[in-house]
Amino acid sequence: MKKKWRGMIIFMGLLGAFLAVPCMAEASSGTIQFTTASSQVKKGDMFTVVCQVTSSNTFLDTEFSIDYNAKILQFVSGGKKVSGSGGNLQVASTGNKTATNKKTFSLQFVALKNGASNISVMGSAKVTDEDGNTFSISSNRLSILVSKEGSVQEKPGETVVPKITPKPVKSGNNKLKSLKLTALSMNPQFTADTREYTASVDCNTDVLYLSFETDNKKAGVQVQGNEGLKTGENKVRILVTAENGKQLAYDITVHKENQTETEERQKKEKAEEKDIAFQIAKKNNHIILKNSYEFEVLETSGLTNIPAGYIQSSIELNGISVPAFTMENDLGNNYLLLYLKGPTGENNIYQYDRAEQTLQRYTGSMIEKVNRGAGEGKKSAAPLMSNYVFLGVITGLIIIILCMLIAMLKMAMKRREDRKKIPSSEKNIMDDLDF
Repeated sequence: MKKKWRGMIIFMGLLGAFLAVPCMAEASSGTIQFTTASSQVKKGDMFTVVCQVTSSNTFLDTEFSIDYNAKILQFVSGGKKVSGSGGNLQVASTGNKTATNKKTFSLQFVALKNGASNISVMGSAKVTDEDGNTFSISSNRLSILVSKEGSVQEKPGETVVPKITPKPVKSGNNKLKSLKLTALSMNPQFTADTREYTASVDCNTDVLYLSFETDNKKAGVQVQGNEGLKTGENKVRILVTAENGKQLAYDITVHKENQTETEERQKKEKAEEKDIAFQIAKKNNHIILKNSYEFEVLETSGLTNIPAGYIQSSIELNGISVPAFTMENDLGNNYLLLYLKGPTGENNIYQYDRAEQTLQRYTGSMIEKVNRGAGEGKKSAAPLMSNYVFLGVITGLIIIILCMLIAMLKMAMKRREDRKKIPSSEKNIMDDLDF
């Protein structure tokens, strides 16, 4: 009899421990993708690498490191969320209040020398949701090849057959088609016929990197005075030599700040809360938005289909009123829709993030959230109720088990008292029986 009661008590205890073990939730996952317009660039070129964090589940914050070859590439800028140099960058978008399925970071590099460099995530990336849960993240590796202009790799075994062609007339075109500088500013805006410019760099810049393209591909370019910049005024000359030998010079007066000037400028920018990755201005009676590209704000009257769940409104950016669309059920949401003409000349709807001041092509990812209702409280009500029901069931089972144990204990104590009342002769007979 004692063995049977002991087995039942052990079974009940194991059942209670099993029911008390919390259910494990499946971890969310996401990806970090590096892309660029062309994986082969020329020495001296400036190019952009887009780093995008995406997940089917919404998340708040993300932190990770990016590795690259600092001997081949030099990091130029990446916005407020990206910092670092010398082959290692830190991406930190933390303290966010609005969850999203995608975050995009624009990284600008300059090609320093010929060779190859991989751009990839170093170590493990940390992506967390509103509850602090960590996502499982996978990422790709982007390879960048820096090579000389016009270099051609012949296929093994390929025979080049010379062709007799008439003697060409050498071109006298010695103009630049485009010019970009890794500088704080450049004035005036580049045109092929403007020969003199001014630029400024901070106190830590010793080399002015240039990205240019000649109007004629056979023209040569020589840059003078862009290295070893000294505090104060520096003279940089870009000498373009046409195919026929005719030369043309573009002169740039570069002002290098001293340490005090750099610190004062940075304090002023911080005080005014300027975001160098986002600007707005009026140009020829048009409103222009700028980050890495230039967008023209269009009138919403030209838009035939307004996304479901949005109503027409406006937003004030740096004192300029811009037509926009806001969520009908959440007018204070950080995400707005703007009707813009993009850098390719196409008219599209873009999603604007008021918190981070970023633009991205609208894909309709917010429609489902709008149609579900105004508050995120409705979204969390069902899971919260489900948790209460689960806890109630567990508590009820534990109470039942405890009651059964107390009842069995009372029965055992009563049986012991009854045995004490039995005469000793009868008690010996009872001990010989097997219940």
